[in-house]
Amino acid sequence: MSQPIPTPVYLIEAALLNAAGTALQDLHGAAPAPQPVDFLPERLAHVVQAPRLPGDLFDRKIQRSVEAQGLRLLHCAARLAPAVQTLQLPASRIALTAAIPEVDAPSPCWDAVEAIAEQPDKLLAQLFANTPPLHALTLLNSSVMAYVAEGLGCNGVMGGYCAQGNAGLDALIEAVTQIAEDRADAALVVSSSPNLTPALYLREGVSYPVGQAGTVYGEGAAALLLARSPATATGRVARIAGYARGYSAAMERGEALAERVLWQALSQEKLSLSDIGLILADPQDALLVSLLGGHGPLRSSRQLTGELGASALLTEIGYALGDPAEPATGGHYALLMSRNLAGHCGALVLEILNPEQGV
Repeated sequence: MSQPIPTPVYLIEAALLNAAGTALQDLHGAAPAPQPVDFLPERLAHVVQAPRLPGDLFDRKIQRSVEAQGLRLLHCAARLAPAVQTLQLPASRIALTAAIPEVDAPSPCWDAVEAIAEQPDKLLAQLFANTPPLHALTLLNSSVMAYVAEGLGCNGVMGGYCAQGNAGLDALIEAVTQIAEDRADAALVVSSSPNLTPALYLREGVSYPVGQAGTVYGEGAAALLLARSPATATGRVARIAGYARGYSAAMERGEALAERVLWQALSQEKLSLSDIGLILADPQDALLVSLLGGHGPLRSSRQLTGELGASALLTEIGYALGDPAEPATGGHYALLMSRNLAGHCGALVLEILNPEQGV
């Protein structure tokens, strides 16, 4: 059986930005209509306007120099600044982790698009020949993460993750581990979706296996603040009760992998599926429907936000925290589970609490 998390870790604040809005409750409202993509009008997507950054945290030059996915990430991080300050912790004791998109705005450039048009039978060769190496990782690691660390005073352990659809779970697990192993007293977890550019559509189903032909993508970002105690929280909080992840390149092992990941996540809290009050998973995933559907409906925010890639998990956590149908008193467990075409599978178990229940 998987070992429980040695030290309780609480999710005490969350900030979102997506097509549905910026409040947790917006994910439970009416679904906005996706719009045609400018450069690919036969495809629909949920587009978000690049936000303005607060001048008291970030220099005005940042607004002009950082591209859209970085601005979204910074916007969500800035909204958690008051909660970070309320903790009154040394900057060295606040960790910072990020779920980084695999694809960003300038990558690939139009040279790659034109080259592929000339030689469509050599799509991947032309794509990578005309794409700056590690462009997205370099941009976000060296710039945006540094802006977050400086603006919010997070100078502890830092880590960026770019593991296809599991990036959000990887970043969250790292943050929980840093607190549980006493290398940090709090952690900020930030994420952003890829920009809606030709790069995203050229790579879908190949090097971007989160989506495939027909997927409605979305732009958005999310940020979470984790801490040892929920005492400073202003709303509903969650305790990280369990998590697991796995990978298999063999698609025929998908069911066995999902079952193992699910069991590992539940066993950390000695739970069964009958203990879960809320299941968040893609209702279009036939395997997850078969595995989980008998224990309750599969719910998701994807209909409102589109597929958010690296920011999907953190947004789904916001959905769980903002669910108006959940009781105002009493705790319950939520299960979040996801898979993708690359063979990644992840599960997260949260115990949803009110602040006074968390201690």
